[in-house]
Amino acid sequence: MPPHETYATGRRHTMQPQFRTQNIASTRGFLSVAECADVIRAMAQAPREPAQIVRAGESILDESLRLCFDHHFPEDFKRRIGARMTSYFVDHRAEFDSEADYLYGPYFMSYEKGSYFRAHRDVANHKDDPPRLAAHRWSLLLYLNGRDGSEALPTFDGGALTVYETDPGLRDRRVVVVPEPGLLLLFRSSLMHEVAAVRDGTRYAVAGWMSSADSPALGGPR
Repeated sequence: MPPHETYATGRRHTMQPQFRTQNIASTRGFLSVAECADVIRAMAQAPREPAQIVRAGESILDESLRLCFDHHFPEDFKRRIGARMTSYFVDHRAEFDSEADYLYGPYFMSYEKGSYFRAHRDVANHKDDPPRLAAHRWSLLLYLNGRDGSEALPTFDGGALTVYETDPGLRDRRVVVVPEPGLLLLFRSSLMHEVAAVRDGTRYAVAGWMSSADSPALGGPR
């Protein structure tokens, strides 16, 4: 059976998000180690291409800003993981103070040795950017491996995520997230963030962005 067919999607999550700040939260164990291993194996077999960025409304390659790979999957596989990410967010919308109910994504990314993503925001920065970028409210990052692993998972060094808070009441506005298998990170898409260079190994992650299904920017209602 192909790895993606063993991936369970009906599970409802009861774990509460742990807020690091009012705009940044995480949940450990969103995926099990076995599920992470299944997705990584599927990514290794899937077609991939260098990841692009959006600049002034155009998708372009710019390795000075972003150096990693996007992996491509059939829509049914993407829906299975996306449905779990969406249902978790919707179940906890009160905590996130958001009416968002639609996930753009998910996207599957790998960062090999030397890969990085410079500081950026997940919202529109230019009048010609795609409307869906203006609709992003919360960013979701699901990590599939980390520095400490098991026989089932590859490990990597480096690749931490830094999110820059805007709350002036915080002594240190930098929130550093060290990836670990099955960790789901959620933060407001308007926050600046960056991925440090991977020093060794390959970092695997899944990303998606929550917005409202009836947002005019998405052509809603859907």
